[in-house]
Amino acid sequence: MKKSTGLVTLVVVLAAAYGGSTWYTGKKTEALVSEKVAQFNTLAAEQMQQMGLSESVVMNVLDYQRGVFSSTARYTITIKPSDAEDTPLELTFDDKISHGPLPMSAMALGNFTPVAALSRSTLVKTKDTEGWYKLTGDKTPLWADSLVGFDGAVDSNVHFEAIKHQGNEISVDFSGGQLRTKAGGKSKDIVVTGSFPKLFVDDISEDPLKLEASNFVVDFKQDGDINVNGTQVGKLSVDNVKMQTAETDGITFKQIAVNSDAVTKDSISDTKVIYTVSDLVFEDKVNLGSIELSMNFDRVYAPAISALSKLISDSNLQNDMDSVDGPTAQKIMELVLQALEQKPVLRIEPLRWYTAAGESKATLRVDFQKPDATLQQLKESPELWVEAIPAAQLDVSISKPMLRGLATDMDKAEGLTPEEGNAAMLDMMLDAAVAPYAKSNMIKNDENDISTVIKYDGQDRVFDINGQRFTSEQLLGLVLMGMM
Repeated sequence: MKKSTGLVTLVVVLAAAYGGSTWYTGKKTEALVSEKVAQFNTLAAEQMQQMGLSESVVMNVLDYQRGVFSSTARYTITIKPSDAEDTPLELTFDDKISHGPLPMSAMALGNFTPVAALSRSTLVKTKDTEGWYKLTGDKTPLWADSLVGFDGAVDSNVHFEAIKHQGNEISVDFSGGQLRTKAGGKSKDIVVTGSFPKLFVDDISEDPLKLEASNFVVDFKQDGDINVNGTQVGKLSVDNVKMQTAETDGITFKQIAVNSDAVTKDSISDTKVIYTVSDLVFEDKVNLGSIELSMNFDRVYAPAISALSKLISDSNLQNDMDSVDGPTAQKIMELVLQALEQKPVLRIEPLRWYTAAGESKATLRVDFQKPDATLQQLKESPELWVEAIPAAQLDVSISKPMLRGLATDMDKAEGLTPEEGNAAMLDMMLDAAVAPYAKSNMIKNDENDISTVIKYDGQDRVFDINGQRFTSEQLLGLVLMGMM
């Protein structure tokens, strides 16, 4: 009897202790939720600004009910378009939060490490999401399981439901997919990985479109604060993209990819972004080759660019630059001058278009600096802004073998013989087009390439083209003469 009484007492004590600990972690979790919402809004604003997007993404908690072992919450994520006349998209989520330190739902997922909470978030069916629910057969199209650590770190698995929909005007076959996100507690460290194996859309409405794609992959990592001291590495890619419209039988890409790499030290950022389009094929007949654009932004003063992006976004200036008021215009110029103080550099190294027959490419470098003038002088004499570019250089090389190969493939696709097609006339047409500029040595033209090197000297305000120096007026005159 005493033994059973002792056992019951032990169970009651343990239950009380566990209930007390879950109540405490529940209270801590409520504070963490508010903190994470604020962090989400800050991070979303920073990422949108860095990507040059003027839309805004904001999260708000509508309701939070805290219990002993679990809590419930409802919150919204509102995506506001850049155009104020467009209707915002609002996503509503219900959240069931199981309190730690050892929530049963977390152990069911295989996690036996003490955590502050496990949340299960599900997208709510609203007027903004009822179309998505319809495509999934009324299944929840989006949900997430998130482990919240005592340090505030969040590890989430976001799930997208598969779609198989056959409608009168549109058919959709989507494999579904998953995103894994990890966010640091007090830090701004972030890791995002995910994949979506397959997408097929056949829209036969007024503007018909058929789209196929596979193996969409996202991989992103940020360490530290990218606006102060931090790094970012990211990749987005999608394979086997095919698009068909009413105007064309199809354009296919073997892969479309974006790779980025950024490093910030003491608020000065160096960023590299590479865009790649591989094996572009037109109507399954002509391989137009591949395109690669590598852009570098060096010595960028991150706080000024971030503030400038936010100012333009908040003022809706991207849609109506003519409506900018005096104070806003002054603030824009102040931020631009702050950025120019660091002498940033824009480099395109290179822009490539290549096929099996050859490669055409261009490189560009533009150096910037703060003009030797006050803000008031720049307002009164806008021509002084020309001092902001002390030097620039553009190198261009166009491959004739590449163009010949493309012309030949196009003739074959049209069923034309070499005598009927354009390939045989290509060299003559190219020579005629560049002849006026080749005569003045502004362009070099030989059997394999059409090329030029253009340098700009901001101190003397002259252009050097293939070793010849021209003032702006002289260069404009030569260009106009060549167009006649």
